[in-house]
Amino acid sequence: MQRLPVHSRLYIQMDETTVQLIDGCRRGKRDAQLALYKQFAQRLYIACLRIVGNPADAEEAMQDTFLKIFTRIDQYTDHLCFEAWIHRIAVHTAIDYVRRQTPEWDELSENYAVAEPDEPDEEDIRYSVKQIKEAIAKLPAGYRVILSLYLFEGYDMEEIASILDIKPPSVRSQYMRAKRKLLDIISAN
Repeated sequence: MQRLPVHSRLYIQMDETTVQLIDGCRRGKRDAQLALYKQFAQRLYIACLRIVGNPADAEEAMQDTFLKIFTRIDQYTDHLCFEAWIHRIAVHTAIDYVRRQTPEWDELSENYAVAEPDEPDEEDIRYSVKQIKEAIAKLPAGYRVILSLYLFEGYDMEEIASILDIKPPSVRSQYMRAKRKLLDIISAN
């Protein structure tokens, strides 16, 4: 039996309702757009919130994401995973919102080494989801973006460097600093 590529299997697994909604959106049908919005709004809002850090900007980024989806729906290729396609739009839209806030990225030389702190092993520390969410919201925008892209969105360091237009060693350094800062915020509470 011939095995389908992953993207083909994902598309086959997409339910018929979503396929019909995509088709309706391509034809400019408002009811299809509304149904698609209702189906994916919560997931895209959460992705935006992780990156921008506050509900108002996350709502704004999510709304802009849907505007981009509806105006670019003809660019969607049917053999790709639709949810991954719209999620990528949401992530990039949220990053654009953070860029407007102009977070400071620390640029480091290629040979910069990150010193390991004498702190408790983070795997030995247990926190509630609420504590972690509150602490992430308190992080500076640059730290929050890198942590979110790496931990929640699954990008690797090189991809994050490319998205943010900074060097990979700087991403690694920012990630290490963000983790330390996150632990400091959590332990202070």
